[in-house]
Amino acid sequence: MTTKSYARQLRESIPHESGLRAYSRGVLSFFVRKGVKGMPYPPELESSAVIGGRYRVERVLGSGGMGRVYLASDAKLPGKRWAIKETLADTADYERIGNEARMLTRLRHPGLPQVVDFFPPDPEGRVFLVMEYIEGANLEEYAKKSQWKLDPEFLSGLALRICEVLEYLHAQDPPIIFRDLKPGNVMVGTDGEIRLIDFGIARSAGPERSADTVKLGTIGFAAPEQYEGRSDPSSDQYALGAVLLYLCTGGRFSEWTPEAQRALRRDLPPWTAPAIRRMLSRSREDRYGGIAEVKRLISPPADPEAEGNAPGGGSGGTSTVAVLGLFRGCGATHLAIAAAHALAREGSGRTAVVELERTAGAFERVALEWEGEPLRGRRTFAVRGVDYWPAANRETLAEVFGRGYRHVVLDLGVCAEARNFEELLRADFPLIVGSASEWRSGELIDFARREHARARPKWTYVLPFAAEEAVREMRRRLNHKRVYGLPGLSDPYSGEAGEELEPLIGALYSGRGRRTLWKRWSRT
Repeated sequence: MTTKSYARQLRESIPHESGLRAYSRGVLSFFVRKGVKGMPYPPELESSAVIGGRYRVERVLGSGGMGRVYLASDAKLPGKRWAIKETLADTADYERIGNEARMLTRLRHPGLPQVVDFFPPDPEGRVFLVMEYIEGANLEEYAKKSQWKLDPEFLSGLALRICEVLEYLHAQDPPIIFRDLKPGNVMVGTDGEIRLIDFGIARSAGPERSADTVKLGTIGFAAPEQYEGRSDPSSDQYALGAVLLYLCTGGRFSEWTPEAQRALRRDLPPWTAPAIRRMLSRSREDRYGGIAEVKRLISPPADPEAEGNAPGGGSGGTSTVAVLGLFRGCGATHLAIAAAHALAREGSGRTAVVELERTAGAFERVALEWEGEPLRGRRTFAVRGVDYWPAANRETLAEVFGRGYRHVVLDLGVCAEARNFEELLRADFPLIVGSASEWRSGELIDFARREHARARPKWTYVLPFAAEEAVREMRRRLNHKRVYGLPGLSDPYSGEAGEELEPLIGALYSGRGRRTLWKRWSRT
């Protein structure tokens, strides 16, 4: 392949296509042809042509510089349809083509189309690969159809599924590197499943394969080392970061820049920005150690009681606890501080507590109490191993999530700003502090009714000093099981409130089994 034709192929593969054309283009380049010079490409197979005595061509799904894709029916399985790739091979490539085809037919993963048959080069040099036909839309088309307003939970699920597929490929012996992950090569099936559809330039990464035969990938999504003719599993990690950035900026960016950071959506899970930034490191050494590490950042907590929790509450990444008070003086800030120190004492990672109600001034008073002097413009201070961020704005909050904290506790106050309420919706562990007293309980009921449309099963209502009977009654009135009383926490800075807070954030405690206290609270 000449440099000119390769450049043209890269330009044509930039993912700004739609529909069937995008699907077909995504599966065109199974084999990297080398040295096929002066060989005219054979004419298109006619409809009703039969491949291998079994597969009858129905129509062309698409064609490009490196081949065609046909939709074919199966003579042995009536009603079954397959996608058949046709590419042109040079005689010198026959052995490599056979080896790579056998590699693909061995793969079995729900996130990959199954490759079922392979036909070596015919007299005209055409190679046919028969694979599962995926009906649906590619990711580019799917995002455009939703006007780039993809649900954060969909984005997390998408990233997790791609990680699972890449982890499977990289675990092969030798590892298989996908090398061309991009929105056009990710299909959202009509069944809702996510699949990677193009093995066009995938290759095994054996110890003898220190360099690629040809520099391949898609401009904007290929890792920098691919332009030098080299790739390894971390190259797929870079491409995943590029795909996520592309989706999270409305299709505007696939490379990390200050402009891209500013363009990121504000409703993303906490892990998103730091993970994307690291995956898009130009140096392979600066990326994550493996795709499994990325997967751990995204994975939801295994604890069944943390139902519906967003990614971040698992074994990696940043978990977020958001505390909202329904009225001033309800104890939301007290609870946020106690939760932060309890998590810090558990020893599962660095912890920060952030004051988002900028007019409250509570953290200023904490600093004065512990340090004996006001902050005087300091942006952060520490108390017993917990970093305090007073009166934080949106830029400060983004900085906090970029610092690699294991736990971030957000003190939302009474949510004077609507955008702070968004943090409650995004949090892994949203806690809403109210009262079960006769003269205050109506505020909690009114809140639940008002926010019914936005309510989540993972929302936890906290009733300080409430008796067990009052807690049961509030559960009945709210028709919500995650309602708990909370005894008095005399010293929120001690970190000794772990047992009292077990029903609320116990899923975040590291290296410990569920305590009997949890069972006692669950029965109330």
